[in-house]
Amino acid sequence: MKFLKYLLISILLLASIGFIWLWQYPGPAITFDLGGEFEYASLQNIPLNQYEKQKTFVSLTDETKIAANIFLPTNSKTEKVPTIFIFTPYNRSMIVPDMKWWERALSKAYLGNWGPVYAFLPSRKALQTLTANGYAIVVADMRGTGASAGYTAPMSPQLKEDGIEIINWIAKQDWSDGKVGMHGPSYLGWIQLAIASEKPNALKCINPSIMGMDIYMEAQKQGGILMTKWSENFNKQLRLMNLNAFAKEEMLPIYPAEPVIDEDGDGDFSDEIPLYTNTAGNLFVDAATPKYADGNQRTNNYYFNHTKEHLEDIWTGEVIKNWPYRDSKMDFYGDTLSIEDTTPAFYVPGIKASKIPILLSGGWFDGFEGITKLYGSLKDSNPIHFIMAHRFHIPGTVTPPYTKLFNYQGAFEDQSLSLQLQFFDHYLKGINNGFDQQAPVNLYTAFKGWESYQNYPPDIANYQTYYFDENQTLTTDSSAINTSAINKDSYAIDFSHASGYDAEGDNRWNMATTMDSMMLRTELDKKCLVYNTQALENPIQITGNPIVELSISADQADADIYVYLSDVDENGKVYYVAEGQLRAGWHRLVPDDEQVNYLYDVQPDLPWHGFDKGGYDDNPLANNKQIKLRFDLTPNSWIFRKGHQIRISIAGADYTNFEFNPTLCPDNELDNCRATNLFIHRGVGQVSKIELPVKTTK
Repeated sequence: MKFLKYLLISILLLASIGFIWLWQYPGPAITFDLGGEFEYASLQNIPLNQYEKQKTFVSLTDETKIAANIFLPTNSKTEKVPTIFIFTPYNRSMIVPDMKWWERALSKAYLGNWGPVYAFLPSRKALQTLTANGYAIVVADMRGTGASAGYTAPMSPQLKEDGIEIINWIAKQDWSDGKVGMHGPSYLGWIQLAIASEKPNALKCINPSIMGMDIYMEAQKQGGILMTKWSENFNKQLRLMNLNAFAKEEMLPIYPAEPVIDEDGDGDFSDEIPLYTNTAGNLFVDAATPKYADGNQRTNNYYFNHTKEHLEDIWTGEVIKNWPYRDSKMDFYGDTLSIEDTTPAFYVPGIKASKIPILLSGGWFDGFEGITKLYGSLKDSNPIHFIMAHRFHIPGTVTPPYTKLFNYQGAFEDQSLSLQLQFFDHYLKGINNGFDQQAPVNLYTAFKGWESYQNYPPDIANYQTYYFDENQTLTTDSSAINTSAINKDSYAIDFSHASGYDAEGDNRWNMATTMDSMMLRTELDKKCLVYNTQALENPIQITGNPIVELSISADQADADIYVYLSDVDENGKVYYVAEGQLRAGWHRLVPDDEQVNYLYDVQPDLPWHGFDKGGYDDNPLANNKQIKLRFDLTPNSWIFRKGHQIRISIAGADYTNFEFNPTLCPDNELDNCRATNLFIHRGVGQVSKIELPVKTTK
C-alpha cells in the first residue's frame, strides 16, 4: 500500500511539475532557415511574447463597427512606434469552439498557446518577429466579414475608403508614431494597392503578395474561359467564412472569427459564439434569436447581429454570373461599377503618382500570374522590390516536392519575412540597412537558385523560336517552315483531359485549396497533341513569359485551346513548367495598353485579347475557317537540363477546372460534348510556333 501511495504521490508531483512547466512555456523558439540568402541581423535571437494583445471595434464614419486586433510591442509603453496594418476578409483571428482539454495542452506544447483562439494573420513567426523588433500590428476584419458589422461585395470600392479611415485612426493613437505600412497576400494585397492609389498621408509603404493585375481574367476567366473549380470553391469557402461557419471538413477548414467582446464577462470568448442550429451548413445565422452554450442570453448579441448583417453580402458567385465580359457593368448596392473601379490595373496611375515604396512578392506557380505586369508597370515610378519563387497560392512556401527536386536551400516563408523586416525597417523606421541599394529583382530559377536582376524580364533574356515541325517535333530551324508543303496535324479533342495533379485533381488555378503535389504531366499528355524537341545538347534557361502562336482550324465552329510547356527528363518523366489557354472566339489581338484604357504603358508587352463583348467572335472556326491564336503562357524561371526535351502539349479542355466550350458542350456535361477534331497547321503562311525567353547558361 505504501508503494502505491508513493507512486500516486510521485505521479501527481510529476504531473504538477509538468503542468507548471507547460503553463510557463512560451512556445518554441523563433528560428529561421534562410539558406544563405537574405541574412539580416535583426532576425537573430528573437525574444518571445514581447507584445500585448488588445481587441476593439473601430467605428467608421457611417457607424459601421470594424473588429480589430492590436498587438502592441513592449516598447510602445515608453515610445511611439510604427504600425503594420493588415486588412482582411478572411478573419483576423479564429476560435475553435469544440477544443478538448488535451488538444489545448498539445497546442500549448507545440505553439505556446492554449487556444482556442489563434491569430490567423500574421503567422506566429511574423507576429513574434515584428513585435520583437518594435512594430505594432493592427489586423482588422473588413466590413461584412469576421466579427465586423455591415455587408460588402468582392473588391468593393467602399473597402478602400474603410481602409483609409482605419489608417487615419491608427495614426492618431497614443502608441502610434504616425507611420503605417501594410502587408498581406491575395485579397489583402488587392486592398493595399487600392488604398495606396489614394495615398493617405500616414501610409508610407506596402507589401502586397500573390496578387495580379486584372481581376476579370486572373480571378475569373483565364483566356476568357471560366475557372469553374476555383470560382465555385472560393465562393463556397468565402461565404462560409464570412458567415462565421464552423466547417472543419472543408478543403481548408473553416473556423469562426474571434469575438471582440466577452458579453457575459466570464473570460471565455468561445461561448460568445451562438449554437450552430444548421448542422448541414454549420451556421447559426438562420436562427431568429441566438442561443448560447451556457444558456445565458446576451444584451447586445454583437457577434450574432454582426454576422446576421453579413447575409446581405454580395458573394463572388453572383459577381461572376453577372460579369460575362470584361466591359460588363456590375451592380453593387445600387451603384453601377466597372472593371475600372475594382481591378489593380486601374490603381496603377494613383500608385505611380504616390511614389510609395513597394515590396512585391509572387509565385511562379500562383494563379495570379499578372503580378509581373504590376512590377513592370510600376518599376520606373516607385521604389519597388520584386521577389518570385516556385510557390503556389497556398501554401506560402516552396512545397517539399519542389524543395527536393530543385535542391532548394532555405524556407521561402523565412526568406520573405527577412525581406519584409528589412523593407519595413528602411521605409518605416528610416534605418540605413542598405535595402534600397539591393538589386530590385530577385528570381528563383529552378535547378539553379536565386538570381538578382535590375529589371524584369531580365534584359539578358531574348526570345528564341521553336517551330512546330513534322513528326510532332519542335525545331529552331526556320527552314522547316520555308517548304512548299502545307501540312497540318490532327487532334481529336479528349474532353476528359483534366490538369489535376493531386488526389483532389487540383492545379495552380484552384487557389482556394492547399496545393502540395508535384505537377507531373507524364500521364496527362497521353490525352494531348504533343510536340518535343530533340534531347538538348546544352542546358537552356528561360526567364519570363513564353508566347505561343498557333494556326488552327476545326470541324466545329469554336474551340478552347490549352497549351502546356513541360520538361521531359531522360526517363520520360514530364514536369509541368507553364501554361496558357484561350477561347478561339477571343482570337483577335488588340494593343496591350488597351487593357488600361491607354493610361500608361503596360510592361512587359504581351499579347492581349481585350475580352470585351464587342471583340468576341461567336463562330471563329465555322466553315473550316483557319485562324491564328497568339497568347502568352504563365511566367517561369526554369532550366531545361542537358539530355532533357522541351515539350509543348495541346488540349481542348481542362475538365472540372475550366468550363467546357459552350458551342461544343452546350450544357457543360462531359457525356454530351460533340466530337471535335482540331487541326494545327504548319508550313508556308501557316506558322505554328512557341517563343521562349531564353537566357544562355554555362
